[in-house]
Amino acid sequence: MKNLKQLLEERLKTLDNAYAETGRPHIDFSFYPEDMREHEEACYNAKVIVEAARKIERECGLGEIDWNNHNQWKYTPWFWMSPAAFTFFFSRCDLTFAVAGSCSRLRVLSREASDHIGKTFPEIWEAVQLK
Repeated sequence: MKNLKQLLEERLKTLDNAYAETGRPHIDFSFYPEDMREHEEACYNAKVIVEAARKIERECGLGEIDWNNHNQWKYTPWFWMSPAAFTFFFSRCDLTFAVAGSCSRLRVLSREASDHIGKTFPEIWEAVQLK
């Protein structure tokens, strides 16, 4: 049987793969004001990417995120932002610290999934953070 990393690399290569995994529809964001459009679309895309990664994690037996379990680690990708670049830095894990602004919905249960979505989709995460 394939491991989590192999499945992520095979099934979650592109944003279109994430949409196919989740069955989520592509949405027309043109109803947003132009100066907000890119950010709102990136937030939606990030949610779809995380949902696809979580689906693959569940298939590998990692189960569900339990916000009441203080011993369950939850991972999210972190990035290095500088005037010269926006790049994946590392995956950070926390216990159940779902605080305002922490993007709790954008968490996965494995470092492998967090690393994969951070390295594979940096342009999406950059738009979430900077646009």
